[in-house]
Amino acid sequence: MVTSRCAALLLLVTLTQPLAAHGYRFSQTPEEMRDQVWVHVDPTLITVQYESLYLGQLAPHIRNMIDTNADTVLSAAEVEDFFTEFARSLNDLLQQEPLRIGGRRSRMRLVECEAPGLLADSLLAPLRLRMVFLVESGQLSPGDHDLEADPRLFFICGNHFIDLAKERVAFTDEQERAIGRLLQLRVIGSPSISFLSTYPGYIKRDLDMVVISGVFYDETVLRIRKGKYPKLKIRFRCTR
Repeated sequence: MVTSRCAALLLLVTLTQPLAAHGYRFSQTPEEMRDQVWVHVDPTLITVQYESLYLGQLAPHIRNMIDTNADTVLSAAEVEDFFTEFARSLNDLLQQEPLRIGGRRSRMRLVECEAPGLLADSLLAPLRLRMVFLVESGQLSPGDHDLEADPRLFFICGNHFIDLAKERVAFTDEQERAIGRLLQLRVIGSPSISFLSTYPGYIKRDLDMVVISGVFYDETVLRIRKGKYPKLKIRFRCTR
């Protein structure tokens, strides 16, 4: 597994929740990719945590990529090697996909990735992933700031799994076209952060949290890749 030496990542442990069933129906597709994303905003550190669930044909294709000796049994070494390479190649892609915080270009960097149950589950079982990213935001000054991003940035993890599967284990264009996706995004601030506005989504004032649910829930992966979408934009105030 890829691990981080940054103790600040422990802040995200309390945010981890089980993947909940969603209220959307995908359009005539047996495939689903569900991402629940938590962004924690602090004046000195921004972290992003994924709780992902992959169903359908993609899950066994990912396991086949990991099983490099094709013995149908995954070893700890195979898992370690795969996710180390996955992190390296994904971080290369993330260098080309910046987001903006306070007008400055910032980038996400994967620092931790694990797949609970991967060594024990069957080939066809749903694949659960947990990923943690750091955002190179620098120190935020007191005042109002905008967090802006192409919403497809938050799909880049799943897209990278698909691209690798098409390259290495014959995952087909037809299978890719069948995949429907759901993204649920929550942005949480430290005590010195308050949210002023968001597009899309809404602000839960009692929790001081931005909630963006069902983004692209009824779109296939190929349509998401090729489509044009308005930027996600969240305005917040930093008091220190």
